[in-house]
Amino acid sequence: MSQLTNRRGFFKTAAAGAIGAAASVETVMAASPKASADRDLIILGAGCGGLCCAVRAAELGLKVTLLEKMSTSAGNTIYAAGFLLGVHTSFQAGKNDADSVDAFYEDMMKVSQGKGDPKLTRKVAEDADKTLEWLHKSAGINFSAGSKLVWPMLSRAHLVTGKVKPGGGQLSLSLIERAKALGVDLRFNTKAVAILQDEKTGAINGVRIKTKEGLSELRSKKGVVIATGGFSANQAMVTQYIGSGGAKMPIRGSRIIAGENIALTAPFLPKVVNVDQYHCGPIHGPTGANPLNIVNNGVCINRKGERFTNEGQTYVQMSRDVASMTPDNWAFMVTDQTGRENPVLANDWDSYARLGAPVYVGNTIEEAAKKAGLDPAKVAATVAEYNKAVKEDKRGALVPVNTLPKAPLVEKAPFYIVPFQGGMTATFGGPLINTNGQVLDTENRPIDGLFAVGNAVGGLFYDNYVGGAQLTSAAVFGVAVAEFVKG
Repeated sequence: MSQLTNRRGFFKTAAAGAIGAAASVETVMAASPKASADRDLIILGAGCGGLCCAVRAAELGLKVTLLEKMSTSAGNTIYAAGFLLGVHTSFQAGKNDADSVDAFYEDMMKVSQGKGDPKLTRKVAEDADKTLEWLHKSAGINFSAGSKLVWPMLSRAHLVTGKVKPGGGQLSLSLIERAKALGVDLRFNTKAVAILQDEKTGAINGVRIKTKEGLSELRSKKGVVIATGGFSANQAMVTQYIGSGGAKMPIRGSRIIAGENIALTAPFLPKVVNVDQYHCGPIHGPTGANPLNIVNNGVCINRKGERFTNEGQTYVQMSRDVASMTPDNWAFMVTDQTGRENPVLANDWDSYARLGAPVYVGNTIEEAAKKAGLDPAKVAATVAEYNKAVKEDKRGALVPVNTLPKAPLVEKAPFYIVPFQGGMTATFGGPLINTNGQVLDTENRPIDGLFAVGNAVGGLFYDNYVGGAQLTSAAVFGVAVAEFVKG
């Protein structure tokens, strides 16, 4: 418990060693194709996808070893708010009757600009409900559901509830406890440095691992599951595949997501897709505080006190604008007491308070701006121009425009200025899989014994994703791999 809740200090030391570690990975052929394997499946990574796979496989009677390179679950799952998506689950209790699997699928495809793999997307949409019900029945995970959020989440959102915050931490803890109860061989501080294969058949049959005792090998009868996440914290890979704009973004989640999904699988020539795609969002980099919805509820300015982006865009596009349109990747949201009291923003304000991120408050715009180190007169003039456009319904004449359906006025004291950056959340690229979670090679054929789930996978997401869909898809495919392996 303490490791989950006190992870910020831990990652300060862990991140430096993790970034770029995948560059040293080598391929190792199994020394003997007849080597014994006392386990059925080896899973790399103790995030949502890996843990769901381990729990389901153990339930089905498979002998499972799960390896995690850190001392606890340390990927993006524990940083996630904890939303998963469902259409007609028992938790929604008739609150989402107008929705459908087809509508969910179509929204996911629309958000991915039609470039998400249709079969994988359909799999998530069709299996989401039963996966959430399984999480509750198997691991005792509870959800708060029924709230109507903005499109495309709508009333599909299921927030993991429990004593650990955020919800992703509770999800991880519950799955770890269930895995232990089922007898899963959980090994922390154990890093996979190579994938092994049978030198005669080519089938994946184990991994080479590194622990404090040194190097050793583990074998498995039915293969290896890559559940290590993407490469969002590997600056070399981010720069190579995404560019310098992404590379200068602070990390919004885990600092140890180092690209093993690409480096470990590369020798087997998988079909790697969408490595130029990623998700970003607002973050206060030094503390990790998340102003998620605040960025759409006020006036967004740069250090000159000028508006430079449309507050009606998604927080993803606004974050990209901050990274690309400001020299130091810093912006400031100006809002007022009405925004401070908006219940939709409660979690965001709590994030800044809980993590000690600065919020500059003043009885006038000028007072707040001065505290923030901004030009008081310029900020006041920018806000006045914005308010005038809102009142006169001339937001289309602003430069840039503001396209919020209902743009809030910023005129009720006290006033708040919230600093934030565009931050890297997760990468969308990796080996392409089929609906069984099997990694495909460059000829679109399954690589025998090699599986991938969660953010380690490429093909599901492009440009953006429906909030909650990453945890949902990780769980769906974690379960799918276990059931396919069992046969």
